[in-house]
Amino acid sequence: MKTLLACGAALVASLAAGAPALANCFAIPGEAGAQPTVIQGFILSDAAARPGPLQMPQLPDGTAAVLCDRESVVPDPNDFKLLLQGIPLMIRSGTPDDPTVLSMGIEEGNYTISVMMGSLNDDERAAIISTVEGFDAGIDEMERWMEENPQ
Repeated sequence: MKTLLACGAALVASLAAGAPALANCFAIPGEAGAQPTVIQGFILSDAAARPGPLQMPQLPDGTAAVLCDRESVVPDPNDFKLLLQGIPLMIRSGTPDDPTVLSMGIEEGNYTISVMMGSLNDDERAAIISTVEGFDAGIDEMERWMEENPQ
């Protein structure tokens, strides 16, 4: 959770810069005052939907989290693949004037979820819980795939 809190300054900077909605994912630096970097050609939902572990792009040194702009803060069913890489995920939706940012990570073997900006409605909250409850089944499926497709 400390990593996610350290990313707050960079997140605020990216909102102030008016990052384009639904354009990309960004590498969020852990260093205060450092600017987020667009991860060129990387769409987490597409990359994580492929079978097997997530193939990560090269991230800048000091990346503390990945922020993805989406239509909804509800995580995708395969977002766990980024979390298993030890990289927290922030999902941002809404407008630059009224964003909602959900942060997710794994701490001591448990998923951590918090709302960094904005608020959730009851439907979003229920969908987030449902998706996260499905992560373990997704991990089991990925592990089966890995056994059948040794690298």
